[in-house]
Amino acid sequence: MRAVFAGRRGRLLVGLLAAEFGSAVQGVAYATVLPVTARELDGTELYGATLAAGSLVTILVLSTGSGLTGRLSPQRMLLLGTVLHTLGVLVVATAGSMEVVLAGTVVRGIAAGLLASFGLTAVGALFEDELRARVLGLFAVVWLLPSLLGPVLNAALTVAFGWRWAMAWPALVVVVARILVGRYAADVPWQREEKRVDVHNGPLVLAGLVAMSVAPVLPLVWGLPLLIGGGATAVAFSVRILRPAARHEAHRLRTVLGLFGLCLAYFGGNALIALVVVEALHFGVVASSVAVGASFTAWSLTGLRLAGGSLTAAARGTAVVFGSLVVLGGMFLAGALGLVAPPVVFGVTVVVWTVAGFGMGVGYAVLSARAFDDLPPEGAAPVATGVAFAELAGSALGALLVGTYALARVAGAGPPAAAAWSWPLIIVAGLGAASILHLWRPKRPVTAP
Repeated sequence: MRAVFAGRRGRLLVGLLAAEFGSAVQGVAYATVLPVTARELDGTELYGATLAAGSLVTILVLSTGSGLTGRLSPQRMLLLGTVLHTLGVLVVATAGSMEVVLAGTVVRGIAAGLLASFGLTAVGALFEDELRARVLGLFAVVWLLPSLLGPVLNAALTVAFGWRWAMAWPALVVVVARILVGRYAADVPWQREEKRVDVHNGPLVLAGLVAMSVAPVLPLVWGLPLLIGGGATAVAFSVRILRPAARHEAHRLRTVLGLFGLCLAYFGGNALIALVVVEALHFGVVASSVAVGASFTAWSLTGLRLAGGSLTAAARGTAVVFGSLVVLGGMFLAGALGLVAPPVVFGVTVVVWTVAGFGMGVGYAVLSARAFDDLPPEGAAPVATGVAFAELAGSALGALLVGTYALARVAGAGPPAAAAWSWPLIIVAGLGAASILHLWRPKRPVTAP
């Protein structure tokens, strides 16, 4: 890793990793403490909207493409993102009602969209093709400690000092790290763009996601078409956003679409596994945390050993995730039919989904890195915005596919059967990502610009 951390770009990378650590701690704190906040402010009815608002706003910011971020230099983007992030945290920490917490979350979502684009632009522009996957693997490692210790630490802070301090303190880490990054932000190559800001496709993606979130509370005859239609809408307009972000180049579009499908499949599987363990297997929230947490830990540890590799490595990682989805789908069906005892299903789930975490670690890092291959440094910003959008939109879409479970329950299926019959859509998503990477090839060679 000596080459990665050498020189000014290495010091910039240290700042970016520190900022990622602070954001990870804050994200874990937010998820851990928000139920307490909603209860204290008597705003439980806004809990779901507040939890989702940040991600949805970030998706909307990224959906505008380089038409927005291309007008901001790296220094201005960093300054604006940091100011908005700090403002959003202060609004949340001093909120007197859940509506104010929601407003602060929206401001943080805008900042997250700007800062995600900045970080990926720096990595894509400053690091060579053979080093970039290693660098992105380090960002996964940074999430390991917050994921393992964050919930316990924030719970202790909430008990000792209250939820406001638990949500606010990680912002200090972020601000200090951004100051360090700001010393080297001028080193990031940048070319001003005057493209039209895309204000059409992003709202349609959000409309599809909102439709999917509403579908589970409706009768099956309305809910299922709304879930499928919302998902199809979100996918279709996400592709329209990703096409220009990939510079209309077949090999680059193939890469970002593979990343989109991989995140959709993996995070959709995560959401359903949590439900299966708690509701179908009756193992409780601790067991659910073990099943999901083991996979995330495997993903983080993969970053320590990641050696990069070609798109073939990404395809293999995606195939591991897809194979895990197929195996678990069969296990859940067998459990629903009474052929396998719940303890066996749980044990297989932990092992198989941990293997999927290793596959996700390879696939995610290599796909994100290869999206920047053969690019001039000053052309990294538009692609960085597309990569960030593909990751976040795919993850949100996958998590919302858990609505199939709720609809199956509405139709009268028991928890095991609902889990078994909810799995096919997740498998189709994994198959789509694997197929793009294994089968699709550009029709003509694409040379470097």
